[in-house]
Amino acid sequence: MANTKLIKTKIKSINNLQKIIKALEIVSTVKLQKVKQQTTNFGNFINHFLWVLNTIKDKVDIFDEQNKLNETIIKEQTENIFGRRLIILVTTDKGLCGSMNSKLIRHLNEKYGQEWVKENVDLFIIWKKWLDFFVWAWWNVVGTVHIKDTFTESDLNSLFVFIKQSLKDQKYAKIKIYFNYFKNIITQVPLRFKLYPLDQESFDSFLEWIDISLNNVAPLPHDQLILEPSPKEFAKSLIEKIVQNIVYYAVLNNKASEQASRMIAMKSAKDNCWEIVDWLQILYNKTRQQRITQEISEIVSGSL
Repeated sequence: MANTKLIKTKIKSINNLQKIIKALEIVSTVKLQKVKQQTTNFGNFINHFLWVLNTIKDKVDIFDEQNKLNETIIKEQTENIFGRRLIILVTTDKGLCGSMNSKLIRHLNEKYGQEWVKENVDLFIIWKKWLDFFVWAWWNVVGTVHIKDTFTESDLNSLFVFIKQSLKDQKYAKIKIYFNYFKNIITQVPLRFKLYPLDQESFDSFLEWIDISLNNVAPLPHDQLILEPSPKEFAKSLIEKIVQNIVYYAVLNNKASEQASRMIAMKSAKDNCWEIVDWLQILYNKTRQQRITQEISEIVSGSL
């Protein structure tokens, strides 16, 4: 027969755990709203940024220099069929967010998990949750960025400097970013996006991703169009800014996905606590009733 005192202790422990889980759920909900507001504000900036692109698209080929640079790197890497890659991996700051991280890592391993492929891949990791794992698994981690839940684009400057220097040194044939796309509170999709070479196809994919058509963005009046110091230099700096915007938007989406996943995970854990408490309460009542029945039987037997 179960011990009623032990059952009551378990019920009390689970009730306390449930309070902690509920607090984590509330914190995740609040943080999610903040990140969603950041994403909305950034979307407004993107609209203004696209006005500029739509205005100059007939005047300056912003992808021309990028394509030439890519052709040069491909020629220099003819001896290496695969070519060296830089993968920017956006994980999470903490755990307790369901299977979000594991899905993203599985997505990465499917593409680059083979040993002969992994030798030609460098990892730059944003947030620290999976850093130890990749170091332990002998991936070549070339850099990390650890930022707070509330962050701005400037917090990613070390990554932007690394990308800029890598492109200047022509170190990588391709640069991709892996992250979780925040579709809605229920759904977070692991995605990869090609940052370099950023061709027209990649840029169109970015516009499709943020659900904006460049043709629907009104251009600025041409009398306001001033390109300094030259169209070539302007195109180069503009490509750099586009890459930074895409990275920042990806990090925002991943942070929103993290908070949404943690909120859902905590809600599920809280509901499971209710189920366990209900089961333990039924077990406690049955045990208590059996003990009472047994005591009555012993009293009756003693009186006879």
